[in-house]
Amino acid sequence: MTSDPRAVSISILKGGVGKSTIAVNLSDRLATKDNDVLFIDLDPNGHASVGLGFKDVYQDGDDIGDIILDDGDAAPEEVIKETGFGFDILPSTKRLETVENMLRSSSFPDVRVRQNIVEPLLGDEYDYIVTDSPAYRGKLSDNALVATQNLIVPLTPGSESLAGFERITERQLSPLREQIGLDILSIVPNRISNRIDQRNDDRELIQSLNEDFTEYVPEFARISEAEFKQIDSGEMKPLPKPGIRERNAVSKSFSEKQPLAHYDPDNDQVAHFDTLAEIVINGGTGYE
Repeated sequence: MTSDPRAVSISILKGGVGKSTIAVNLSDRLATKDNDVLFIDLDPNGHASVGLGFKDVYQDGDDIGDIILDDGDAAPEEVIKETGFGFDILPSTKRLETVENMLRSSSFPDVRVRQNIVEPLLGDEYDYIVTDSPAYRGKLSDNALVATQNLIVPLTPGSESLAGFERITERQLSPLREQIGLDILSIVPNRISNRIDQRNDDRELIQSLNEDFTEYVPEFARISEAEFKQIDSGEMKPLPKPGIRERNAVSKSFSEKQPLAHYDPDNDQVAHFDTLAEIVINGGTGYE
């Protein structure tokens, strides 16, 4: 058990960047390190919950609303399920959009997850709590950040991903930072597939992160200015493959309702999720 329990949100105001994949696999890798882990699926699309085998619950089951809304009468342990992979889940349901609308008329709507779930459970029942947030600004995503106060941001190649990070910083992170402590633990380049010795979106993302957000880049995505020069001159062989890479097994593991390490334990990306788990445990990348 860790001596420093921590909650973390996987969040970005953009869909299709692999938030659910990172959240599920991070939860799995934290659990393999002899930690008690709770994964909270706050995304109304329920991709992670369905991907872990909770389709029936998603369609018609008790949900977080029964815990945090004014008329809720459920305790967290009544809604939390065992995944069978060493960590527990508080699943999403298709009712979560309605829950979000109802939160708007509640008193102190942004602290419900913190007061009703994270504070009672973190450190007592669970060493780590990981949340998967919606891809839009709303009461559920605000609840996730207020509850966890730690953030991992996944970014995919293309200008829209960087724009999404700018949006979350402007609309969500900066206002919340004025009110609470909020730490970015890591910015993770995800779904990287192309060579980085060519001018493409993958190279632009990797280079931009290493130049502008150095302290947040995980070890598996770090490339120095000198190394970029060696890459461009053809002096570096073999070429590095930074970031979480596109692998068929990553998507197939979801269709098989398993985290990647259970579906394909020898996959080269499992080590990257282990690195993210260490970042959460240590409270950052360790770089300045």
